[in-house]
Parts: sequence; C-alpha cells; structure tokens
Amino acid sequence: MFSQHWPITTCTKWEEAKQTNTCNLPKDKSLWTIHGIWPTKNGTSGPQSCPSAIHFDPDQLVPMLNDLQTYWVNIEANTEPNSFWKHEWDKHGTCASVLPTLDSVTNYFQQGLTWNKQYKLSDMLEKSNIVPGSEGYTVKTIYDAVKSVTAKVPLIQCVVDEETQDSMISEIRICFDKSFDLIDCDPENPLSGTKLKAITNCNLKKPIMYLKDVPANEVSYEMDYDDAFRQHIDEQLFYMDIYRCLKFLIWLTT
Repeated sequence: MFSQHWPITTCTKWEEAKQTNTCNLPKDKSLWTIHGIWPTKNGTSGPQSCPSAIHFDPDQLVPMLNDLQTYWVNIEANTEPNSFWKHEWDKHGTCASVLPTLDSVTNYFQQGLTWNKQYKLSDMLEKSNIVPGSEGYTVKTIYDAVKSVTAKVPLIQCVVDEETQDSMISEIRICFDKSFDLIDCDPENPLSGTKLKAITNCNLKKPIMYLKDVPANEVSYEMDYDDAFRQHIDEQLFYMDIYRCLKFLIWLTT
C-alpha cells in the first residue's frame, strides 16, 4: 500500500492538536506528499515493526535528501530531525525489506519517491476538475478521478476539522502486488454502485473539503461569570491597597 497525504490537511490537524505545533509545507503547494509504503495483508493493517537486521541510518538518505525534503517532507516541523523517516522505516520498512527491491533504507525511500512522481494525485484529480479550494467534492467523485487513471480501486481517507466539523480529504492510497503491479486495494470488496464504505472512512452524506490553505487558527476566549467576579474583586482590592498607601503617606507627612 502506497499512501500519499494532502499536506494542508495534515498541517491543519497538527496545528489543531497543540497550540505550539508548527508545519513544514512543501514549496510547491500542489504536491501530495508521501506518507509511506506499508506492507499489508488483505483485510488487515499489518504487519508492522518486523524484526530486521537493517537499522535506520539517516546517512544513507543524504544522496536523496533534497527529494525527500520536497516529496516525503515531515509536515510536523517541531519534531526531531529524521523522526518521520525513522518512524516509517521502523514501522513499515522493516517489513517491506523482505522484498529484494526494498531490502535497504535507500531502496525503500527511493521507491517511494519513484511512485510519488509516477502517480501524481494532483494531476489525477485535476483531470476530473477536482482542485483545492472552498468547494467540496463527493467521495465518489474523488474515487472516480483516481480510478480513471489507475484502473484500480484506491482507498480514500478523511479527517474532521474540530472547529468547522467539515470532513477534509486526508490521504489517498493505491496498492501493488509484490511485483509492483497495480492491484485493487480491496480486492474482496470491489466497488459497485454506491458501495463506498469498503474503501473510505469519509462522510458519505457531506461534501469532502480539499482545502487550498491551512485555515487561520483563530482562538476566542470567553470569560465566564466566575472569572468576571474574581477579576472585579481583584480590581477592588488593588484600589483599596492604593487608598491605604495614600492614607498612610498623608498621616506620615502631617
């Protein structure tokens, strides 16, 4: 399974998670960037974190570092350097390394870069007039756009914006067999008619937002009655202290 995510959505959720979180977005805002290559058995979410003699070595990424920082960028800026890539290798690359074509840190990340350039989601969506903006799209429209290019069933993932409760497109995943030929991501549940639940967690009844920019993080603070009362008392005590000081000075100088 090859997963690409929409950086704007990833950043939106990261900034919502904590006020101090910051994002590292690609310079090219049209890019869908890589989340990872995930060895997956049909109907499962694994295997993960496999025993492997191959340990993550960031030095092996140096020759492709510029491409990784563009196409496999760590959106979560305020995290440790290389932490995203290390996580993907430790959790998924160790399992992928059973294949000769993915048997090293270099091969694993290079394959992700190759697929990202070969299967450009922004181009696939744009061919069906699906572009980032304020307009929402149905899951079926997004599904049809990807399948019209790959001829295979993709998986479509969404997240919900906590502020607006809008469903936002998060990830689109395409799948390969061990020979790297494209296959349906859910071969046991081929899509027919309106049967979409098998290939998405998105809300089927609401438009899916494909945002162009990260929403402004506007936080409003409302003072409740108790806070207002305490502030009033504090102000009264402050002025009483001033009054006492002035009264003392008058007494002292007379």
